[in-house]
Amino acid sequence: MKLANWAALVTATCVGILTGCTDAPREDPAKIDVRPSFPVRYATSQVSPAVVRIDVVTENFSRGQAHSDRSLGSGVIIDKEGHILTNFHVAGRAKRLDVTLFNQEHVRAKLIGSDHWTDLALIQLDLDEVQSKDLKFSFAQLGKSSDVMLGEPVMAVGTPFGLTRTVTAGIISNTDRYFDENTIEGYETGWFNNWLQMDAAINPGNSGGPLINNRGEVVGINTRGSRTGNSLGFAIPIDVARDVIREILARGKVTRSYIGAQLQPLQDLEKFYDIPGNKGVLVASVEKDSPAANAGMKSEDILLSVDDKPVNARFPEQLAAVRKLLSDYPVGALLRLKVHRPAMADPVSLEEKTEKLESKVTEEKSNAAWGISIRDLTRAYLREQRLPPLQGVLITGTRPGSPSDTAQVHSDDIILKVDGKPVTSTEELEAAIAAWEKNPHPIGIVVRRDRATVELVIKPRE
Repeated sequence: MKLANWAALVTATCVGILTGCTDAPREDPAKIDVRPSFPVRYATSQVSPAVVRIDVVTENFSRGQAHSDRSLGSGVIIDKEGHILTNFHVAGRAKRLDVTLFNQEHVRAKLIGSDHWTDLALIQLDLDEVQSKDLKFSFAQLGKSSDVMLGEPVMAVGTPFGLTRTVTAGIISNTDRYFDENTIEGYETGWFNNWLQMDAAINPGNSGGPLINNRGEVVGINTRGSRTGNSLGFAIPIDVARDVIREILARGKVTRSYIGAQLQPLQDLEKFYDIPGNKGVLVASVEKDSPAANAGMKSEDILLSVDDKPVNARFPEQLAAVRKLLSDYPVGALLRLKVHRPAMADPVSLEEKTEKLESKVTEEKSNAAWGISIRDLTRAYLREQRLPPLQGVLITGTRPGSPSDTAQVHSDDIILKVDGKPVTSTEELEAAIAAWEKNPHPIGIVVRRDRATVELVIKPRE
C-alpha cells in the first residue's frame, strides 16, 4: 500500500472513532429499553415457555384404606426429550401426572425417578401425545448455582394457586442456608445439601418451579417458603439437581452409601476436646449394628479424615458436605477413617465397609381382603425403633370391621409369619393373602408387638 493511501486510511479511521462512526448502522435510542424492569422481563421471557403446571394424583392411606388426593405444583422442561425437573413432594409419589404447557395444551407425563433426600423428581412428557397433537415446547438453560453470589438478583417462576404463570423477584440473601434434618410427607430430606435463600416469594404451587438469574438460566428449584412470615424462599441449588438428574437418567434412582454415624458440628468444642480449630466433625452417636459400630467408632469421636481427605464441620452449614462425601462412595466401599478419641494422644485408624442408605419409610400399599395398609421394613426403621434385625412386614393401618381389625391387628405391628411360614416382604404377604382368598378359613399369624411376639387368628367375614 502506498504511503499516501495508508495515511488516508488512518485518517478516516480516526475520524470515524472520534465521530462515533456515524456511517455505521446504529440502534435507534428510542428502541432501547432502559426501564428498571427490563432485566426481570428479559430473564422471565427466556424461561417462561419452559415452565409447566403439574396436576398430580397421589394415593394416600388412612385406617388401612387407600384414597386418592389431588394437588398441583410447578416444573421446568430441561431438554428436548421433554424431561421436567420438579420436587419429590410434588411428583415423587404420583399415580397420575398431567402437565399444562406454555400454550395451555395438556399432556400426560410419567415419573422417571425421584430422590426424596434432595426433594427432587424427574418426569417426562408423553412424546407420543406431543407428536399426535403436533405440539411444540421449549426447554430452559441450566446455569451454575456455584456462581451465584450474595445480593444477586433472582426470580422465582411458577404456577402457584393454579395460575398460568407468575414471577416474583428478589435477591439471594444466603447461598448456603442450613436446615436441620427434617422430613417431607414422612420421607427424610435435607441430609446432603444446603439451600439457596432468597426474598422472592414462594407461594403454594410454586414448588418445583425454576429460580433464575438475570440471564434466564435456572440456578435452583424452588422448594419451600418461610413458615415464620418473613417472606423468605428456599431453592435446591441446580448443581445438586444436576447430579440427581444424571443418576436418575443412568440408573432410574440415586443410590448412596451410609456408615451409621450421626454427625454434629464442633462449634466451640475444639478446646473441650483439645484439638486444633476448624478440624474434624463430632460423632454424636453411632447406630447399633451399623458399619460404624462394627468398625469400633464411638460417640464423642472426632472424625478427622476419610481416605486421607480432611473433613471439617465447625458450623452446621458444613455438615451436608461431610455427609455427601461419605454418601458418594460406592455401596460396600472400604473406607479408611481417622478419628481423634478423647484421652488418646494419637489418632485412631478405623476401616469399615459402607452399606446402602435406606429410608425409614418405604412405599405404602393396601390390601382390601384383610383390610390393612403395609410397608416393607428397613434397617433404618428398625434402628430408630431400637429393634433387633428381623424380617417381616410393617402394618400401618387397619380398616374398621375388617378381618385384621376383628383379629385385633394393630398399627405398628410387624407380621412375621402367616400360617407358620415366614413373610419377609409386602410381595410375600400379598401372595399369602391371595392364596387365602381362594379358600377363606381361620389362619394363624405371628406379629411382633412392643418387643413381644403375639399370635393372632385371621377369620373370614361371616
